[in-house]
Amino acid sequence: MKQTFCITLLILALLSCNRNSKKKVYHPPISANKDTVIKLTKLQKLFVVGDFDGNGKQDTLFQHNFSKQTQTEIEKSPDVFQNDWDNVVKWFDNQDSDLYLTTNKSNSDTLHLGAGQGLYCLINIGDNNDDHKDEIALVIDKLDFSRVNNCEIYSLCNKKWTELKHFGIHEGSFDFNNEKVPVFDKIKDFLEKQNGKWVYRDYLQDTYENESEAGKMKKLKLKKCN
Repeated sequence: MKQTFCITLLILALLSCNRNSKKKVYHPPISANKDTVIKLTKLQKLFVVGDFDGNGKQDTLFQHNFSKQTQTEIEKSPDVFQNDWDNVVKWFDNQDSDLYLTTNKSNSDTLHLGAGQGLYCLINIGDNNDDHKDEIALVIDKLDFSRVNNCEIYSLCNKKWTELKHFGIHEGSFDFNNEKVPVFDKIKDFLEKQNGKWVYRDYLQDTYENESEAGKMKKLKLKKCN
């Protein structure tokens, strides 16, 4: 009996030693911060045709997006439908992008528009100030977090692109339901052609000469330039 008891104690001691000899394995936590994967798509670039210098011949004005970081033209950029807007903005900031317009003529003036993803619209609005040159209207797709924007109207004055007018618009005018981004030839509710004349409404205007003018579109009038 005593021998059996001793054997039992010996077995328990061996089992206890085996349990204590097992080492604990430490598994470090997996970091949740992973590099963001940016999904790219072909960058839409607009162009417009018109007689912008008044020589009676048609010119073509092209949109460009240039990366100062890589010193190359930006051909692909983050898809706004598949990436967070924050990441889109950071991507363009890292590119130090330069949005500008040039014509197909050598030695023509370049219209630099600053940083931007691109243009919502680039419209030839014809000769509204009787200087025998076509003006352009555009809205920059800005890298910001507001849907309030500006329509800018330019003309070649003394062979230099000059802003003739700007007014507030709401980017809701460019909402669409199709898969393909449309090319806009007007800014709904803010810049439209009615009865052969361009009319506009300033989204930011909050004072009117009389109540009947409130919210209504007005005839577009532009100053002349040489």
